[in-house]
Amino acid sequence: MLTFSRTRLRFKTPFVSKKQQLIVAIKNHASWRGNVSLCEAAALLKGNDPYTFIVSEGMDECHFFLSYVSSDRTIKHKNVRVLIDRGDWVVKNGQGLSFPTLDLLVPSCLQCSASVCKPLV
Repeated sequence: MLTFSRTRLRFKTPFVSKKQQLIVAIKNHASWRGNVSLCEAAALLKGNDPYTFIVSEGMDECHFFLSYVSSDRTIKHKNVRVLIDRGDWVVKNGQGLSFPTLDLLVPSCLQCSASVCKPLV
């Protein structure tokens, strides 16, 4: 992770970009599983309740996979990206809406209420 520092008089304060903050927040999320393949993600989710989900590494630093159990109990995967939308860093799924956090994006992707979708523990 790149961190930059700014010198202010005698103090050095770490500067972390909004992009890096979003990436760190995703990697610290309860649903984070790291570097697992889509097949491994499907195996982890098999037999769980609908709207249970995990997040795993994608193809690059700003790309992630959201794997979840759909309402008909099939395992599905969606692409999630951290990118700039209208001048601000956001989390986005495909051409859909953009959200400031992963917790706000997940219910939209899973098409359920926030109280129903839950990370795999």
